[in-house]
Amino acid sequence: MRTFIFTAMWIAITSGAAITWGANAHDWYQYKVDPLTKFKCCGGSDCRAIPQSSVRSKVDGGYIYLPDNFNIPRDRVQESPDDQYHICENTYVITNQPYLRCFFAPRVKISRSLPH
Repeated sequence: MRTFIFTAMWIAITSGAAITWGANAHDWYQYKVDPLTKFKCCGGSDCRAIPQSSVRSKVDGGYIYLPDNFNIPRDRVQESPDDQYHICENTYVITNQPYLRCFFAPRVKISRSLPH
């Protein structure tokens, strides 16, 4: 009987930790707002990390998200907290077309040459 109780408690504790970790991994999106539209970035499962290969930087500081061909102006780009690209997008109900909610990019690292 003790083994059963211990096993049940262990399952409850470990599954609760997994749920908490999963929620925490997504928490930072829920407090973000698009700087231009002022709409919340995340409405549930709208945000995710995306591979660097799906993004092209533009000379003006903006980006293009290749899969949906989103042209993301510089004033809608927010700094990513983990040096990865992230996108929050949703789909219009009537047209079934994707639209951008928010976009996050790693901080641009600029190197400066020191005078000799």
